[in-house]
Amino acid sequence: MRSLSEIWPRAAHTTKPNRTAFVLSGGAAMGALQVGMLRALVERRILPDVIYGCSVGAINGAVLAGGANLATVGRIQDIWIDLIDRELVPTGLLPSPVQLVRKGESISSSDGLRDLLAEILPADHFDELDVPFECVATDIDDAAEHWFTSGSILPAVLASASIPAVFPAVEVDGRRYLDGGIVDDVPVQRAVEEGATRIFVLQVGGVDRPRPETKRPLDVAMLAYWIARRHRLLEDLARIPDDVEVVILPHGDPQPVRFTDLSSSAHLMDVAYRASSGYLDARIDGRIGPTFGPQHDRGLGSSPEMARSDETTELETAHRLLASARSMIGFGGDGATAERGAVGQEDRRRLVERAEAIGPAMRGLVDRILERGVRAGETDGSRAHPDDDQPAEK
Repeated sequence: MRSLSEIWPRAAHTTKPNRTAFVLSGGAAMGALQVGMLRALVERRILPDVIYGCSVGAINGAVLAGGANLATVGRIQDIWIDLIDRELVPTGLLPSPVQLVRKGESISSSDGLRDLLAEILPADHFDELDVPFECVATDIDDAAEHWFTSGSILPAVLASASIPAVFPAVEVDGRRYLDGGIVDDVPVQRAVEEGATRIFVLQVGGVDRPRPETKRPLDVAMLAYWIARRHRLLEDLARIPDDVEVVILPHGDPQPVRFTDLSSSAHLMDVAYRASSGYLDARIDGRIGPTFGPQHDRGLGSSPEMARSDETTELETAHRLLASARSMIGFGGDGATAERGAVGQEDRRRLVERAEAIGPAMRGLVDRILERGVRAGETDGSRAHPDDDQPAEK
């Protein structure tokens, strides 16, 4: 089988050198899904030139950076299976009243996680890794994201995976850090900024799942955290340049597990492997096309990817909607503007309806993209359609 890198079309107008990035999100125990996704990628000889990780994705990514091959993926799988008998975090999702009122910044020590990292990390320093690797953490003092790219790997990964209130902050060079998911759970933009032309996103943190009804104050806090993470990711996807391809791998949509529950790891790995394998094979065989770029289908409903929305995650659907909106208004400066006359108000209406079904944030992003196209049409005299000067129906 030919590798995806041999046949995957890139945007026709790009002059960037080909650079493939793997982006691994946070997700605690759901991080086992990433192992199945990695196996599907590596089996098809889709290998990273650079790896970006957050939280549990930083752990998986750091190990993979020791050698992006099936042997390493097998090692990561064994690590996850062995974790079933190892307590790294408190077994209960909610801390006891005693834990909540006692003094201290966390309900648990990070000694267990630190010991694990000392055992499994493939190198001591970033520059000793086979594949360039970076991980993100939250700088508490500056209230900003911080990227670890050099120096000792262990404290960097520990900082990236230090869940607030569960683990204490990690001090590195006099600065205090917590989990990177607070500021950038799915660091797609980091890959774009550093020149990636093809980005595979291994997102397992649940930002594509609707939150259950809030019943307790803690539920409201978790809802706020979920909204912030989801908003950041959708904004990042909306800003992807036309000459960069982004693929959000499907994980099979398994039932979520408690962040401390590692008993389902084998099942999660299998589910994600099957979902990602089928998806990648369909792309390689040409049954579905690239997600972003001028080659994306301009009509709505005719895209093979859009037809598969019920088989993939909600984020993939959102990703394709944004691509359709961008293509509709001719982003990219590749002559697409001249084709806008073929796009009618009915196509725009259907696009907005699909966005509305996902939620207000998605509707807002699509509206802004389409409005930008209207302004461009007013400037260059080539509106997409005579009726397109009217805003999308609310």
